[in-house]
Amino acid sequence: MAKGRGSTQKQLKRDPLMEQYLNTSAWVKDRSRPIVKWLTIAVVVIAVTAIVWMIVSRRSKNAGEAMASAMAAHEAIVQNPKPATLGYGQQAYATEDEKNREAYKAFTQAANDYPSFNGDLARYFAAIHQIHFEADKAEATLKELAQKDSDVAAQARMALAERYEAVGKYDDAVAEYQKLKAKPGAVPPALIDVNMARVYEAMGKTKEAVDLYFAVANNKELRNAAVGNTAVTRLAALAPEKVDQLPPPEPTGPRGFPGGGMMIPPS
Repeated sequence: MAKGRGSTQKQLKRDPLMEQYLNTSAWVKDRSRPIVKWLTIAVVVIAVTAIVWMIVSRRSKNAGEAMASAMAAHEAIVQNPKPATLGYGQQAYATEDEKNREAYKAFTQAANDYPSFNGDLARYFAAIHQIHFEADKAEATLKELAQKDSDVAAQARMALAERYEAVGKYDDAVAEYQKLKAKPGAVPPALIDVNMARVYEAMGKTKEAVDLYFAVANNKELRNAAVGNTAVTRLAALAPEKVDQLPPPEPTGPRGFPGGGMMIPPS
């Protein structure tokens, strides 16, 4: 019997599955500390990633709320006395000065508190309100933003050019409009041309103004738009003979669709 049990033990030791189990157990035992170490590191990395995601998500939500609050000031009603009732989220101020100062403060706070979320956009809106009571500081901000490579940069340059135009710095205004025309971003090129033509008018450069107005009015797709109507109106005042050279505008249907037809839904 003893001989049989010894033979069974030898068979177990030679069993492939048992040998694999014993080898694996020995491998894990030898490497248990490195395995625990890397598992711990993985758990820590996952935990840190989750915490960072939660923080970023919360800050993103707070940044959006800060911009929404500032935009409410930007779009506020100016009325004195103030309306007795306001819509949800709507604000009202007694004077334009009060509105500009409050909007400036709200956008500045949004830019300072959440620069990676709101940043340049909030600074742009802050500047276009600040320009009404601290023009030099606002112009400096717009100049800085205009140097960047973004849609905000184009909007900042537009605001800067309009500021120069408003205070009679026509050469500076034209220079900014020309830079903007070379890199318009999201600003419609036709709008830049009409604004520049308006400055040329103020400078007494009628020919330059007429050329720009004609270029915009000559675009059939723009004739029914506000910018096209402005160009035609000013062209009629400055050079009526040029109006006769314009092609007819694109026909507009009863619902505003080109060609005068109705939109037919796909079958």
